Amino acid sequence: MTDFEARRLLNAIKELVSTRPIVFPLVQTHTTLEAISTQTNDKFLIDVQRKTLNVKKCTYQTRYKKSINLLRIDIEGPPHPNPDGTEVPCPHIHIYREGYDDKWAFPLSSKINTDQTDLVQVLIDFLEYNNIINIPNVISQIEVN
Repeated sequence: MTDFEARRLLNAIKELVSTRPIVFPLVQTHTTLEAISTQTNDKFLIDVQRKTLNVKKCTYQTRYKKSINLLRIDIEGPPHPNPDGTEVPCPHIHIYREGYDDKWAFPLSSKINTDQTDLVQVLIDFLEYNNIINIPNVISQIEVN
């Protein structure tokens, strides 16, 4: 996929298929939201993954055609080595780049202004960054450490 096509997909106005409240996943679980472009009917999947026991760790990902990663945010984890050898600490955001897929990362704060300690707020801001126009309420579940 070219950078031009990736930017077109990222910039497209999107709606979530379901407008029911989003139940934010507990640790060791995940959820996937379906979205569709209001302009082109392109379909997207937005994943929220918390597959470890670390309550601070979370990954948010936007996929196109089920397997093309357009965006990914990693909260809490090791630094990411970019193809040029630089390392980007967590939290960071991966943005699709032609020839590299999602191998390049940038500091999250350079792309999205969010409270990186509030995983629900990061989700809301990630959905806004994805140009989702019908973000429903997000329900946070209580976790006991």
